[in-house]
Amino acid sequence: MVFALSVDTPEQSQALSREMALPFQLLCDTGKKVIGQYHLLNPNEHGGIAYPAIFLVKPAGVIGYRSLDRTAQRVNLGEILDYLKELDQNPDQLLKSTSPKKLIIPTARTLAQIGRNMFLRGNRADWKHYLGYPVFIVRTLLGKTHQK
Repeated sequence: MVFALSVDTPEQSQALSREMALPFQLLCDTGKKVIGQYHLLNPNEHGGIAYPAIFLVKPAGVIGYRSLDRTAQRVNLGEILDYLKELDQNPDQLLKSTSPKKLIIPTARTLAQIGRNMFLRGNRADWKHYLGYPVFIVRTLLGKTHQK
């Protein structure tokens, strides 16, 4: 089973799920309790949201894999999907080491959409994140980012 967890309200999650035709359930943690327990709280965006993360929980309830990502740097999803296929065939399969996380550089169209969203719905935390993004890219390229 696949689930996504966010701090959005059930109404916001349902609207997003319909809009994106998501094939999985969105769980709501408006109180940020679970997100806090899993150390996923990003207090610097939108008053506190979850960092992008992937947890693969085995049937016995054991976490078989965890990736704590950043907005601009993500784990290779192809590797995760391959692992899930292998896990289906062999439940004792352990995740092999993953390749470095991919740096995501937004296109001009994506940057324009971000700008529109910030002018229409943004807050101070959004602007701090957006304006600091070039610094993040330089730090990443120099290998000076901290990954958990």
